[in-house]
Amino acid sequence: MRNIKSVKKYRAALLLTIGMLHASGCASTELEQRSFPLAVGIDLQEEDYEVIAREASEEDVFRREAGKTPDLVVSYDFPDLAQISEKGKTVDTAMGLSLEGADMYHVEKSYENNTNRVLDYNHMKAVVLGENVFSDTVQLRGILSAWEQREASARNTSLLIGSGSAAEILSLTEETEGSMGTYLEEMLESQKDFKQNKIATVGNLMNQWHNQDELLLIPVLTEEGNRPVITGYGAVSNFNYQGILTVEDAMKSFLCQNLLKKFTCEPAENLVVEISDIQAKKTITLEGTLPVVTVRITGKGRLKTGQVSSVSEQYQLEKKIEKQLTADLAETAGRLQQEYGIDVTNSFISLGSKNCSLYQMYRNYPDAYNQEAQHVFQVEIAMLNWE
Repeated sequence: MRNIKSVKKYRAALLLTIGMLHASGCASTELEQRSFPLAVGIDLQEEDYEVIAREASEEDVFRREAGKTPDLVVSYDFPDLAQISEKGKTVDTAMGLSLEGADMYHVEKSYENNTNRVLDYNHMKAVVLGENVFSDTVQLRGILSAWEQREASARNTSLLIGSGSAAEILSLTEETEGSMGTYLEEMLESQKDFKQNKIATVGNLMNQWHNQDELLLIPVLTEEGNRPVITGYGAVSNFNYQGILTVEDAMKSFLCQNLLKKFTCEPAENLVVEISDIQAKKTITLEGTLPVVTVRITGKGRLKTGQVSSVSEQYQLEKKIEKQLTADLAETAGRLQQEYGIDVTNSFISLGSKNCSLYQMYRNYPDAYNQEAQHVFQVEIAMLNWE
């Protein structure tokens, strides 16, 4: 019911937008012909999705390939055009609206026909996909194909998943003080633990579609206090959606992939250690009949809470951290491999450069590689400033 209400609200916003556009004067020839979404949210039309799911049987899995797919519900988040125009002139635009269509082409044509304006994605900050979009690879491929053909659709646009629906996430503007696209961009940039601001991008998912050779972890947004917050990470492996990982499990995967600047652990009660200067290096070998991925992680530890009072205590703490983190990584890797069939180290993407003979064995079988790869972790931490 919440999704339906969100769609109705956005439809009302669309009607308001159309009326305002007809009533407004021409501020700028260029701007009056364009609309600049800062964020786009995409869901499957729930009623269509539920009907198709009920009708489809295990023996009828090819119906979607034949064209039986649910419609898209595409939600747009627009800025005040004064944010873009150097002259500060603007044509009034509603902050959000939602449209339905068989695919992105029909959604965008509907917008153009109703507003006499075209969508310009040059200022887009974020794309939010509803979790149900990943259940329909036909529609997902269609979305990516449509954007791939548009120069204005930047491949480095941040990608997120909406828990529940993307429309709900884009509607949470009351507490975010303006554009949801800008809010999401600033939220991702404020995460200082990563070596780069963009955790997952539209381009990453396009690469998955074409190559199907890596693990992609996409931030999952949930509403808390009328604001979107990251509560997990959606795992996409070889263009198959596997489910949502906890933030803790995802961070261990990022650590193994050398994507983190900082990692926090708690080796004992009331003792918090922040690890920085992180380097994670992988080697891949064949032992017996199975690939073995060895990840060597080094870093420098600094106490955030608690204290040590001697060189001996420092040495003991270093060894405790190394032992605990090694065990935690091994447990997480084994559990996620068993539950989701994923390789937390994301080693298949570099298999060709690490071990040519293994790559020849598994090049056409990435799923088998992810399920069969064995993991060995080696951790070396040097504590700083114990005095």
